[in-house]
Amino acid sequence: MLKRSYKVTPHTKSAEELGQTASEFNQQSNKAFFGDTVASGEGKLQTDVKKRSHKKDEADLNDAKSVIHNKTDADSAVDLKEAEPDIAVYRRRWYILAVYSLVTFTQAALWNTWGPIAVSCQKVFGWNDTILALLPNWGPIGFLLSEWMFSWSMDVHGIRLCCVVTAAMTAVASAIRCITSEPPYITWTANISAFLNGLGGPVAMGVPPVLSAAWFPPNQRTTSTAIATLFNYAGVAAAFLIGPLFENNDKANTTYTGSLLQNESVSMTTNSSLMYNQEEAADIDRIRNKIMVVMYAECGWCIMVLILILAYFPSKPPMPPSKTASQERLDMKSGFKKLMRNKMFLQLCFAYGIPVGIVGLWGGVLTVNLKSYDVSEAQAGWIGFNSIVAGCLGSLLIARISDRFSKHIRQMIIFLYSLAFASFLWLNLTLVGVIPSSIAQIYISIVAGTFFVNACVPLLIEMACENTYPVAEGITTIMMLTSLNVSGLLFLGVQMIPNIGTAWENWGVLTSIVVCIPVLILMNDSYNRLNIDETVSDKTIELTLKN
Repeated sequence: MLKRSYKVTPHTKSAEELGQTASEFNQQSNKAFFGDTVASGEGKLQTDVKKRSHKKDEADLNDAKSVIHNKTDADSAVDLKEAEPDIAVYRRRWYILAVYSLVTFTQAALWNTWGPIAVSCQKVFGWNDTILALLPNWGPIGFLLSEWMFSWSMDVHGIRLCCVVTAAMTAVASAIRCITSEPPYITWTANISAFLNGLGGPVAMGVPPVLSAAWFPPNQRTTSTAIATLFNYAGVAAAFLIGPLFENNDKANTTYTGSLLQNESVSMTTNSSLMYNQEEAADIDRIRNKIMVVMYAECGWCIMVLILILAYFPSKPPMPPSKTASQERLDMKSGFKKLMRNKMFLQLCFAYGIPVGIVGLWGGVLTVNLKSYDVSEAQAGWIGFNSIVAGCLGSLLIARISDRFSKHIRQMIIFLYSLAFASFLWLNLTLVGVIPSSIAQIYISIVAGTFFVNACVPLLIEMACENTYPVAEGITTIMMLTSLNVSGLLFLGVQMIPNIGTAWENWGVLTSIVVCIPVLILMNDSYNRLNIDETVSDKTIELTLKN
């Protein structure tokens, strides 16, 4: 008697069927043995078949569609006749992730175009705070209008069609802004462009977990989601680099005003006023020209991204990277009903939508928020840029840790939110003068707070997808993002109230974080999708072969 141990990787059959197959093998008097070497981890397949069989066993072996791996050799497998390995991981997944990252980066950069140069826009276009608040508000408005269409399209047609449509809308939106820089026409083109770009929000923000589930194995899903998410924030950060290009605007105003005050004669004052008007007009033309250069550059970039998406961007690989990736999800209607009855999911929507939505949109108008605290447009731009870069790095770092400790996500989120609360409390106490104010303290507190909040984003999304499985990742993420955009819409809507000021916004950020910590502490967590993948990968049976 010869006893061997094998590891079974099931494909089309369940674990119970595999057990029955093993029992049938043990009862046979004459056995057959096949050996395959399968290396599908990077899309490679090597097969070395060695046959020893009797005619009596041919029918039984044809019915057994499973692959049996020898425990003593990680590269060897027992492959039954006509069976194909149905789980594979492809190198091209990183290219697909990179191309999508460009799409979400571009959409986010266009959304945050006007906030970092708000002071300059007020000067050259005559915009007020209401217009500057409306422009980023088109993001959540467009999201809410198109979310269900894109959610349905992700489930039915896959992510390729959604990404192509979004890249096309982004390209058209960027082209519209290139028409003119003359007011009041620029006000119309800017708003139309912002609306079209906002319609692509569900794809720019909702595809990461869908792409991760379709292309990446379980131990890389959170990292993949984090990479795609951080590129969305990187797009917002890149827009903050525009602000320093216009940093000398106020200097010109101060210089000319000082010259006028120093003149004592009427003729000198008249000449200085004329000189001031000429210099002011030249300065306005210079700023408008700079803005249009940015518009042209962004338009060219958007067209390049559209070409990349059209060239090669499949929705999913030929074979899935995990067992759950190959299984059907609930349809959109059934999934929505299940989500609305899921208490933990609703708690996650609350814990995700309020702080992440408010902090993100607060950062989009950071220049206006800090203007009354003697923070220049250039300084606010660098604060916004560095805070988002820190958040991107934080999300990637925490995601890698989460992949290694995959069932402790909730505890990690509570810890990060607590640190974010401490950071924004420090900021508010500095701004009101309880703590001696300095640009360094404002800088560090905002960067730290944004770092901790943004690091939670991929964790919250992946936790929701784990809990709601087998609901499709697309509708789960869209519903999460709906809560984010509703809270952001309300936050920016309050900004549009005349003469309300901006001081309340900084305290609103602090409040949005503190109200979520008790919800997370009292919440139970579950990992439905991960449990299935781990069960399948660890399933082992022993076969006793008798010669």
